[in-house]
Amino acid sequence: MRTYPRILMAAAVAVATGVALADPKPPEPPPLERAAPPPAHVNSSEGMAPLPYPAVFQKRQEKKNPPVPPVLVTKIRTSDAEDWARTPNDLKGLLESMSAGMNVSFSSNIKSFTEISTDPTKNPVLYRSGYKPFKLDEREVKNLRAYLLNGGTIIFNALVGHPDFYKSALQAARDILPEQPVYQLRIDHPVFHSFYNIEKVKYRARMVKDGVVPSQSSFPHLDGVDIDNRTAIFISRWDFSCGWESNKHESWGYENEDARKLGANIFSYVTAMRDAGRSVGKSVELINADRKTAGKFRVGQVMHNGMWRTRSAAFPMLLNSFHTVTGTPVSFELNQVSLADASVYAYPFLYLTGTTDFSFSETERANLRRFLQNGGVLFAEAGEGRASFDTAFRQEMAQVLPGRSLSPLPPGSALFREPMGIATVKARPALAAKRSNQVEMAPEIYGIELNGTMSVIYSPYDLSAGWEGALAPYALGYESADAKNIGINILFSAVAR
Repeated sequence: MRTYPRILMAAAVAVATGVALADPKPPEPPPLERAAPPPAHVNSSEGMAPLPYPAVFQKRQEKKNPPVPPVLVTKIRTSDAEDWARTPNDLKGLLESMSAGMNVSFSSNIKSFTEISTDPTKNPVLYRSGYKPFKLDEREVKNLRAYLLNGGTIIFNALVGHPDFYKSALQAARDILPEQPVYQLRIDHPVFHSFYNIEKVKYRARMVKDGVVPSQSSFPHLDGVDIDNRTAIFISRWDFSCGWESNKHESWGYENEDARKLGANIFSYVTAMRDAGRSVGKSVELINADRKTAGKFRVGQVMHNGMWRTRSAAFPMLLNSFHTVTGTPVSFELNQVSLADASVYAYPFLYLTGTTDFSFSETERANLRRFLQNGGVLFAEAGEGRASFDTAFRQEMAQVLPGRSLSPLPPGSALFREPMGIATVKARPALAAKRSNQVEMAPEIYGIELNGTMSVIYSPYDLSAGWEGALAPYALGYESADAKNIGINILFSAVAR
């Protein structure tokens, strides 16, 4: 018989009987150290490797007047020290563990939300930890939104895993970026592989005892909110802070070593992605000179229940490149389309992308099937080259077109010949690293033919970062020039049908 955590058993009983059963009572937070309030500025030991923020190097024998290390993370102070100051040495412990054995130093400081700058270079990461419910005011929401859109990152930590803080953090994320969903990060998210390769973590014994997790070893629970393909808000359902300061206090959280590994990975991800918000595409505004759509090539972007809203500037940039090469009139508007709606048939070409798994309803599958059978073209791309999207897309296509399978296009395919000749492509650094540092490779594109024409075209590797000219250090895909050539050829094949 399959075993379930008590918290899930309680929910199942409640549904079956109509009687609400209480969740396990959360642990109490560590005692507040009133005699030793947290300092406003905390140094780490000698620093962390390869973070791209400025670092202060110093010889080990230099003991007098060491320079103040640059601030990597700012801990958020509120008016309630009972809430935010329970683990005064959490960041110090994390930075020291991250910097062990390296010759570079970073530090943290403490400010309120109203004191932080909207310029992320002045406070690269904001860290808010607590166990009580909270709510951001309008000014804080406005400033934090500007901060995130400028490239900053916020980490919310539920101290002792308290659900009240966690629920408040989820709401805060929705208030700051209401247009972006909060979602649980999948195992293929780069934050779990940015420094340490993390697939499972060890939870504290209290979590197993209380039935919150079925066993001490399980997948970590991090929620995130993305801006394009960069995760800008991290929300930890279970506590980091006791592990960061090696606190033996019972909590719903991670064991010390894994808490610190997760912390190191988050900071490694954040620093690697610090310039990810900058791209050629975001600096160019493409406007239809002629607002009429008649005679123009129009594209609809498929919405789904996964993370489909990714690089907003990428496809318009590809359309601009396609227009420049072929002279084909295009509409730069990327219209959002629901497969459950009849409006899907107004477009000859659909674009489907995402960075997580997803699924269609039976109605959506039936409409997509009819769209393809009527001569429409579906082009799909695994954003960032994520495996979870790849698996989901292949499963969905098997249900949309049963009996048909995605087949790799041979090197002599027309899609690799015109209008751009493509024999080989260059892999981006992240993809090359997975290929034993082999940069040059044959393009990997899959397709499904219906009635003698290519109706489904799919790339399991990222193309949109190249179209947009984004830095995208974790994107498993092709370099910009090759990504554009593949995209141009895909559009050309659809227009030339």
